Amino acid sequence: ADADAHAGHTETSVLLHISPGDVWCDQFAPGNTAPLVELMPQLRRGGMAAVSAAGVLGDPTTATASWGERIFAEMVEGCTDRIQRWQPDRNGMLT
Repeated sequence: ADADAHAGHTETSVLLHISPGDVWCDQFAPGNTAPLVELMPQLRRGGMAAVSAAGVLGDPTTATASWGERIFAEMVEGCTDRIQRWQPDRNGMLT
């Protein structure tokens, strides 16, 4: 819920965990760190350029592979929990 939106701490940490060779650590620079809920009206009207010149929403400078491992594990656990709760309806469709 409080995760940044794009190329910030969250996504960068996860990528450092799952594919560190694809992360350009020397390019880290904070972007717009306002909450996404505040940015959405501008984002909808003008796209990413309206809220972040570099295309970053959040702060990748705090990202680490160890945070990424924790975040990724939480993501997998959340998906697994949702899948296990699914029940087919009377037509066999998952709900």
